[in-house]
Amino acid sequence: MHLPILQLVNFSIILVVLIFLIKYSWDMFFGETYEPPAWGKARMEKQLSPELLKFSKNYPDKVRLYNFWLQIQRLEKDNVTGDFAELGVYKGQSAKLLHLMAPARTLRLFDTFEGFTETDLKPERGEAASYSTKNFADTSINKVLKHIGGDLSKLKIHAGYFPDSAKGLENESFALVNIDADLYNPVKAGLEFFYPRLAPGGVIIIHDYNHRWEGLVKAVDDYTTKMNCNLVPVADLDSSVMIFKPKEHLAVNE
Repeated sequence: MHLPILQLVNFSIILVVLIFLIKYSWDMFFGETYEPPAWGKARMEKQLSPELLKFSKNYPDKVRLYNFWLQIQRLEKDNVTGDFAELGVYKGQSAKLLHLMAPARTLRLFDTFEGFTETDLKPERGEAASYSTKNFADTSINKVLKHIGGDLSKLKIHAGYFPDSAKGLENESFALVNIDADLYNPVKAGLEFFYPRLAPGGVIIIHDYNHRWEGLVKAVDDYTTKMNCNLVPVADLDSSVMIFKPKEHLAVNE
């Protein structure tokens, strides 16, 4: 039996839409359609490691990925010295990116590796108020190090409650800090510890600066208002923001 013309037309439209959606999804997650010119040039000139290219193809937030890379390229170009750090490591996805993009830098990883604490969860509102100590607890130091791979001598684990876990690092200088800690208390503590130790020209990137994370937004707004810092928005999937240390400022403990 032949399909009626109308059903055939509808079937054709659905098929075209499905093909388009499949192609769009493939380009979004695996293609190179959205790469910035600098990344494309570096890729063509084989300046990107095979490991970075492979990992980047499956990284879901391409804007965040390219922003990390562009900031690291700027730091290298401007000779901004200092370690890299991440506060809120979880399973090490973004930490692996940072290590692949700058394998020669020491990368300091701060996390409880046991999830949130009741103390930090208690004052939260918004989406964070629905979280428990079980969230983000399905990780471990060994799993993170295995996932990141690379030169393990450049990976420094600082496990425990922050900022207690940063004791002994008061005189360190940092070029790039990625804060992905979600809650008011750790984000506030992270900014108070890292910004005074940020090298001139350095950058702090804070993930999840959006209405779902009210405590995080308040911590960032309170600190940047107090320190008269400008926030630079990033158009990634979770609305990251960046804080830069002006080059004329000295990286001193404040």
